[in-house]
Amino acid sequence: MQHLLTQLYDGIIDLPSILFGFDQTGLRVATHLVFLAFGDGVRFGFPPVGRKSEAATIDAQVGILKRDVQSGRSGTNIRLKKFGLALAASQLFLSRTNQLIFLCGANRSAGLPSMRREFLKGFIEKISADNRVVYAEAVFHELQNIGRHHRNVLDLEHEISDIADKIVLVLESASAFCELGAFAHPRLRSKLIVINDSTFKNQPSFINTGPIAALKEEGSPVLWYPMQVDGVYKLDGIGATLSDLERALYVNPMSGSIKVKDKVSELSANKASLYFIHDLVLFTGPVTYDELVAVLIELFGPKPYDMLKRLLGILRSAGLISSDLIDGTWLYRTNSVDPYLEYQGQIASLAAAFKIHHLKNSPKRFQLA
Repeated sequence: MQHLLTQLYDGIIDLPSILFGFDQTGLRVATHLVFLAFGDGVRFGFPPVGRKSEAATIDAQVGILKRDVQSGRSGTNIRLKKFGLALAASQLFLSRTNQLIFLCGANRSAGLPSMRREFLKGFIEKISADNRVVYAEAVFHELQNIGRHHRNVLDLEHEISDIADKIVLVLESASAFCELGAFAHPRLRSKLIVINDSTFKNQPSFINTGPIAALKEEGSPVLWYPMQVDGVYKLDGIGATLSDLERALYVNPMSGSIKVKDKVSELSANKASLYFIHDLVLFTGPVTYDELVAVLIELFGPKPYDMLKRLLGILRSAGLISSDLIDGTWLYRTNSVDPYLEYQGQIASLAAAFKIHHLKNSPKRFQLA
């Protein structure tokens, strides 16, 4: 073991090459072996960061990884190019999925959802482990953390809606009624579930004869119950809608793999792109936004990747990834070790190359993982 570690630290043995034969199911084992080897390095008296000295801050380490990614002789660049070639030459399949529910309504205060929405979030995620609720406010917050939020809220909510499987809208504020007008567009009606105050159920208002009528024509559920005036701040009788809501959210379980029709290289507002970014964080993380951009450029060429920050925000809001602030820089990591997409390339070697780079140059990244 000691001889093996000496060769690892001196660069004589390339651990990603050792693991190159692993298929997708070997990713967890590969990652474990990387940590085991470098962890044992400390026990045998070797420096935990290898031959290279650790840069002072995460921000400084970002430049190291970006140079490594762009260097044609580095292990990360070699594995990344092979991964890119495999992506271009093979068909992607979705191996698992979550049902993403975009939950809209009022706030108790800035960034704090109403009591009704908090209650519904708990219920929705309890009825199925595959259900994940997305709050727009959480996406906005994550974009502010990245420091690159220049998108108007209307367009951003439409992008979240495009990715979401269902949109649950509680009509409990003036802003929620504005959202109803936006979400009642023909393209989104089939996804929408509206919860409204039964006091107004039979009134000949524009809300009832316009967007609500359009939803009924589409067959989209409209759930009614007597709302309390202070239901934004105190939980009212919204529990009366839960049985109908559960039926409206039910989907048949996924059986087998599903062919991905969208091109992940385009990085658009769709679930394929969302899950690809999740998997990229899994393979390269813990990783910063700027490092992910460098990885995407190496994979797909130089072009705008503005959608990346919004996809990270949605993943963060859905609880599929986490973000940690270290040395003033936000780092992203996944909350599971399983990818969503099936890849033809050897992803275990790709993940091992990035883990080794981080452990040698930036072990601080793992202190909160």
